[in-house]
Amino acid sequence: MDFVRNIVNGILMGVANVIPGVSGGTIAVVLGFYDRLMECITVNFKVIKRNLPFLIPLAIGIVIGVVGLSKLMEILFAKFPQQTYFAFIGIILGSLPAIFTKARLSTPKINGISWIGFIVAFGIMVFLALFNGDANSGSVLYTTLTPESFIVCMLAMAIAVATMIIPGISGSMILIVMNMYQTIYFEVLNNLNIPLLIPSGIGGIIGLFSGAILIRFLLACYNQLTYMIIVGLLVGSIFQLLVQANIVAFDLTLIISIVIMLIMAIVIFTFGKKDLDADLAKIKQEA
Repeated sequence: MDFVRNIVNGILMGVANVIPGVSGGTIAVVLGFYDRLMECITVNFKVIKRNLPFLIPLAIGIVIGVVGLSKLMEILFAKFPQQTYFAFIGIILGSLPAIFTKARLSTPKINGISWIGFIVAFGIMVFLALFNGDANSGSVLYTTLTPESFIVCMLAMAIAVATMIIPGISGSMILIVMNMYQTIYFEVLNNLNIPLLIPSGIGGIIGLFSGAILIRFLLACYNQLTYMIIVGLLVGSIFQLLVQANIVAFDLTLIISIVIMLIMAIVIFTFGKKDLDADLAKIKQEA
């Protein structure tokens, strides 16, 4: 029974990691295995061996969830690109209140340094959106293994996997911010591009272990600044998504896209409202 339950938990976590704006870490918290998962992210092989009955079915489920949904996402990008990008914008908008609230947990008032971090991160994203202002900026970047693609895929996966373990932060959205979502999920995972899968896998392992250590440090010592930088990246990525959506006219497609955006924002906000209310209660107690 535990084996099946852990597979199901893994599938749900894998699906969450594919959907931009949804956090696999949040799913782990909601389903009650986040603490055990964090305990397993270690180089202590005795701990890993002790938790293999938990890790093996969880990993199987994550693979099923990631591979299964990546095909659907590829179809959506091909058939309904504008609606899909607006759905991502809605996901960002719906997740921002929860992430911004986490920035206030350590200190209810956002300090000046944290706002500077937000502005710098936001500015970088807007600059990238303008610099890469073409309809193809969201396409697959790499299909063959070169020194450049090896380094970029490895770094992208390291950063994405490191963020995936933070409750409330979407690793897939970070891939979109880096313009690597379609390369990783469609070319590498869905098409099983083995040459690119190698550096991506190496990056994933690096991100899982070293990233977990780094994130624990940043959230412990610079909690508010870290979250505000993430908020800046996400808000700025809206400009990148609008560019990729390639809006040409105010027509029925755009109206449908806006409706989808609003629906997704409400769904994501509702999904995270329980955690949001809990964080707001903590802030109120400290105030």
